[in-house]
Amino acid sequence: MIRLSFSKIFPFLFLLTSLSLDSVPLDPDQKVYQPGETFTEDFIQIDFPEKALVRTESRKRWRAVPLKDRPWLIIWRKLDRVGEETLGTKVLEAIFPDTTPEKFSISRTEILRWSKEDNSGGNPLQLYFFLLRKENKAYTFYIAFYKERQDLKEWFSNPNRYLNPQ
Repeated sequence: MIRLSFSKIFPFLFLLTSLSLDSVPLDPDQKVYQPGETFTEDFIQIDFPEKALVRTESRKRWRAVPLKDRPWLIIWRKLDRVGEETLGTKVLEAIFPDTTPEKFSISRTEILRWSKEDNSGGNPLQLYFFLLRKENKAYTFYIAFYKERQDLKEWFSNPNRYLNPQ
């Protein structure tokens, strides 16, 4: 019979229990944002209503999803190539052919907002598309969330939420 002393097993058990089996290491292009923590770049900022995983994708494009239940999704992108801003506006006008965007001007930033409801799936969605322009820089935001979540509508519909007060 093999007898192991507690002093020989304890270091192994301590190491095993100290490692979180639930945690997964993040890729270098990912970051978890806590509520109140803000993503900032140029003249934009964005914070999230709950703990969210933000992933940097190719060419100045980001995607955020909540870590629980996934009731919303945000994708935003910097438009930094010649003609992208004009093309982006034309694409949004094609998606919303009979809709004029709401226009806001805040802190020398022009903001265009299109909104739409998508009832095609099992869970009706509220969609927002924002185009933010300031001087020679522009960003687009795509936001989708469950329509029944009124708190998310109030959170994501406010154009001030996306501007860095600098």
